Amino acid sequence: MVKRQTAILRRARPAPPFWEIHLALEQPPEPGAYVLADLGGPLREPLFPSEIDSAGFVAAVPPGHPALRLLPGAEIDVIGPLGRGFRLNPDGHPLARLLLVAQVGFVPFLQPLFQAAPAVALVVEATTRAQLPAPTRFPPTLELTLVTLDGSAGYLGPLEAEGAVPSGLERAGPRLRELIAWTERACFAFELDRYPALAQCVSEVRIQPQADLAQALVRVPMPCGVGACDACRVATQRGERQACVDGPVFDLLAFRRE
Repeated sequence: MVKRQTAILRRARPAPPFWEIHLALEQPPEPGAYVLADLGGPLREPLFPSEIDSAGFVAAVPPGHPALRLLPGAEIDVIGPLGRGFRLNPDGHPLARLLLVAQVGFVPFLQPLFQAAPAVALVVEATTRAQLPAPTRFPPTLELTLVTLDGSAGYLGPLEAEGAVPSGLERAGPRLRELIAWTERACFAFELDRYPALAQCVSEVRIQPQADLAQALVRVPMPCGVGACDACRVATQRGERQACVDGPVFDLLAFRRE
């Protein structure tokens, strides 16, 4: 049975380029899972945790999001938690090494995992230097690798690209492969069309990888949360799946090209 809860908006504050909304909720979603919130529109809005605490969770939303029209203390009807989140310890053994990889606008989806293992490496890809978050926004224990598509900072992207580069620049691909070989789990957060190439990269580095070695968060419209509307269907090697119930976190290798 789908659980309904009442969330209380505690506060909203700017955290450029996002706003952070702090919600009191008895049962918050796990990293990669979500709730569907009734914010007054025709459809419920998915909210993913960027931070989780004993009182609820924080969600990063873009400017103009309908949640920002609410005042502190507002009650919000939510459904959930819903979906399958990141699966870091399926056998009960704690991780020692975790790799997180995201395009810059998706970093909040991975933020709850920043301290999920003793050694955590984060790779952030942006179009240009101005879009990259300041390193001071991350825990000092995080091993940070920055990538830009124009080469203005860090490594030259995109992550899955190969080939020659202009003098003075270094491709991000070899660095990503080095980290894939190092990690016990890898969690990715990108647009869906990037996953086939990233899955290929993982399969080239890790021979016969275990299930869920690399996991991918899929962001598509999920208005119902129960697989009834078919708006969130995604194609995988195992056939079409519904992101709202079969995901939104999938085994990345399910998106490999044949």
